[in-house]
Parts: sequence; C-alpha cells; structure tokens
Amino acid sequence: MKAPYENLATPYTKLNGGSCALLVIDTQNDYGDTKGAYPMPDLAHVIPVICGVIDLFRGAELPIVHVVRLYKEDGSNVDPCRRWQLEKGELRAVIPGTWGSQLVASTNPTGAELDAEALLAGEMQELTPREYVLYKPRFSAFHATSLEDFLSARGLDSVVIIGITFPNCVLAAQLSATDRDYRVGLVPDACTQVNDEGLLAMQNKGVQLMTVDDLRELLSRM
Repeated sequence: MKAPYENLATPYTKLNGGSCALLVIDTQNDYGDTKGAYPMPDLAHVIPVICGVIDLFRGAELPIVHVVRLYKEDGSNVDPCRRWQLEKGELRAVIPGTWGSQLVASTNPTGAELDAEALLAGEMQELTPREYVLYKPRFSAFHATSLEDFLSARGLDSVVIIGITFPNCVLAAQLSATDRDYRVGLVPDACTQVNDEGLLAMQNKGVQLMTVDDLRELLSRM
C-alpha cells in the first residue's frame, strides 16, 4: 500500500497533534541491528525512518516511550509460545544486561544503558524529561504495564506507533490502543515487515496511516 493513504478520518479518529505520544516498539539491538541475534530484513530502510520520526517528536517536545522486551535467562517471563525454545537454548535474545537488549544506538537520546532491574519491576526509566523506556512482558505495550496511566496522567488521547515488528508487537500495541479509544497513527515506513493486508485492517479500525511528511505537517500545526 502506497501513500497517499485514504484513511477513515473522522472527528473521533483524527490525531490530536498537541496531545500525542510516540510509541517506539522493540528497537533493540537483537532485532534492530544487523549484528543482533534476530535482525529484521528491512533495517537499512526502516531504522533511519524511525530515527526521523523520533526527531520530529523531540522537536515538538512531545512524549516518547521506547517499549522493550527483556527475556530472563530462565525463561520465567517469556511468552508461552517462545518459552520452550528459550529453555532448550534455541532462543537467546534481549537478555537483560546484554548488548542485544539495549536500544539501537541511533534511537537512544543519551546512550544510557537500560536499567533492567527497575524495568522488570514495572518502573519506567527516564532518559530525558520527555523520553522514557517501558518494559512489556507480552506483545502489547499496554498489557500489564503502566502505559495507560502514563498517557492519562498527561492528558494524551493520541498515539503514533512505529518499530519492530509490524505483524507482532506493533499490531498488538495498535489493537490495545484502539480498544482503549485512543486515536492511533502509524508510519508504515517506520515499521519492519509491513504488509498491505495488515495496513488495510488497521485503516478499517480507524488507524491513521501516515508518511513522515504527513506527521511533520500534523505536528507543525500544534
């Protein structure tokens, strides 16, 4: 699916640029760096776009939440669909404290390492006054996390979602956000493994598909 996108843009689905947060999903070295354990195939294109979107939100002084996975070596916090592989040694990714678990360097505003202990305990790690890291124990950024409280406390009713990977954690975040009546935007060029069927399904749920230029225009009207 190519831009310009024909979105279901209604008074209830249009993004509010001034009350919008950016959710950056799983941009960690094991997935988002070619030297990682499980690098995505389209990183050369996607990572620079992710960085461009992050820069737009930084420039607009809007909240950014880097949502991450951390798999304990004993597998105790791993999804049932992956736990057996980890226990057998067939899966080793985003282990707390490893290079692979860290944010991709070009997305990290300070270069700070993740505070795995605090994140696994459910705390958000502040990187800057407007940029945070949040650990999610499952596919959705909203499942068993403080994300909804974070957004509500700041009066935010809109989220833009980007990151890794579109069919899994990006989709899960979108569905959870939509179920909570957030206005949802997505930048397809800033997501890995995008497919047209998935984009169409999102549009049918009111998600606003956007180019980087679309997003820049939205934020410029704040």
